[in-house]
Amino acid sequence: MKPTGEIVPCDFRLTLGRLTALACTSVIALTGCGSGDNDSETRKPTANAGLIPVTQACDGLFDEAIAKEAREPNGPSKVYPVKTEPTSHAAKALREESARRGAPEHLCTLTDKADGEELLAITVAWTPHSPPSARSVHYTTTTGPENAGRLLVTCDMDSGSGTQSGGGRSLEFDMRDYFTLSDHSHAKLLIASAKKVTSQLNCREDPEYPNPKDVAPPPDPRLR
Repeated sequence: MKPTGEIVPCDFRLTLGRLTALACTSVIALTGCGSGDNDSETRKPTANAGLIPVTQACDGLFDEAIAKEAREPNGPSKVYPVKTEPTSHAAKALREESARRGAPEHLCTLTDKADGEELLAITVAWTPHSPPSARSVHYTTTTGPENAGRLLVTCDMDSGSGTQSGGGRSLEFDMRDYFTLSDHSHAKLLIASAKKVTSQLNCREDPEYPNPKDVAPPPDPRLR
């Protein structure tokens, strides 16, 4: 059919209307696809929302080896650090507590997002128990996420520190772990936390911290 050059207004308007409808449909598809496959990507929290890399969590306690464990097989690469007081505040609270067991001081708490599920927590408190065999530090392997590891550290305080002195005073560091890290990583994190705390306390004798490899050997990478 040869073109005649005639202009047919109604057909033009109909075509324009269809184009407009298609354009509107495209906009809706782009902006209103809340249940699409890319929803998790568009709404994923960013560092601006409080998420940080695992290696930056807990004041740098996580080295790359522990962070790698935390990410495997389906763990997060970023975590939300719940606000806790600096180590200096925890040490100050421990110095001011009486000889009896006090309330735990929170050293590190991580969740998967703000107000989300807990991934890991480290606490410290005075305890009447002492490490066995006259050692100043003792690591105990425990089982389950609620009791992921325990470290006892002898720290008899000088009388001039503002606390009651007495024999057998020890600090108990406990961990909850839903990352399911290895026992070796538990020992590394607890020992590193204890070193930071006791360095700010007036322990009569410096605790003799063991090498984490000696109390909990590294896991076989083939079994991870």
